[in-house]
Amino acid sequence: MTKYLRFMRHGQTELNVRNCWQGHTDAPLTELGRRQSAESGLHLRESDIQLDHVFCSPLGRARETLEIALPGIAERGYELVDGLMEMSFGSLDGTVNSDNVVGPYHDYFLQFGGESEEHAEKRICSTLEGLMLHDDVRSALVVSHGTMGRLFKNHWKGLSQVEDIPHLSNCCVVTYAFDECERTFSCVDIYQPSCATMPQNVLNHKAGK
Repeated sequence: MTKYLRFMRHGQTELNVRNCWQGHTDAPLTELGRRQSAESGLHLRESDIQLDHVFCSPLGRARETLEIALPGIAERGYELVDGLMEMSFGSLDGTVNSDNVVGPYHDYFLQFGGESEEHAEKRICSTLEGLMLHDDVRSALVVSHGTMGRLFKNHWKGLSQVEDIPHLSNCCVVTYAFDECERTFSCVDIYQPSCATMPQNVLNHKAGK
């Protein structure tokens, strides 16, 4: 049986604008982040997507995104899942990425008490597989984070049916077809809001700052 998972990244936050490592530190959405959330929510509604389950990272920026994007669904209730939290950057959480480090990060954050990419990738892959294997889940929306979205997308890159993109913008929605028998995910669509922006650390890196 084929099921469908839609992975949505949260909207732009104040820490995104300041080029900070967010990790498990939280920050409210910016005005642009709220617009991104509303636009992606409109996309989901206009696409007439029938969702039977909605899962969300417990971090405030993800919850705020969901509640703006799909207020009706949010009011009816959604499930918070710890495994959807952003990768931990350890003591760098909430600090400025002054060196404009860009992924892949490999084991970079272990020295600061954070997660390795290998650990974070295993966490998001096992979490999403576990959610999609529930008998009553056929079409699910997950609201999570940028690094986790990149790691999951790259893990299943070989089965993707669409052209790859290097960066997942805030409030992008990546749709995966999940083969329950094979336990595999294949990317079938990537939606990016018209007001999408490239991550500040990537812009700074490209500019040589």
